[in-house]
Amino acid sequence: MKNQKNRSIIKVVKEGDITDNNIVGAVIAFALGAVVAYINYAVSKYLLKTRPDMYSGGQIVRSVIQIGYIVLVYTLGGYTPWNPIWLTVGGCLGITVPMFYFTYRLVRYNDNKKEDEKDGSQL
Repeated sequence: MKNQKNRSIIKVVKEGDITDNNIVGAVIAFALGAVVAYINYAVSKYLLKTRPDMYSGGQIVRSVIQIGYIVLVYTLGGYTPWNPIWLTVGGCLGITVPMFYFTYRLVRYNDNKKEDEKDGSQL
């Protein structure tokens, strides 16, 4: 019992040794996932402004970008000091959580655009 190692779920990060902590990798993957979510938002907003009839086709582009990011994170995760599963979970959350906010902004933009069109047609 005296030689038994402490097997806690979360390791304490020692000074200058962040590679032992999987949470750091997950946070990095989350941040990069948030960037991917913003890129998807920018693509969607661009399509809504310029070609609203092509918006459904843009969903395919968004899906390819998201799936490509997740596959890239999992594939390249083996070459990092962190566990690929932690990276993948962080990446998935990084795409999903900010997308709620970006989707809210898109809906609000689209609603405002429709209201402006209604107001302009009544003049």
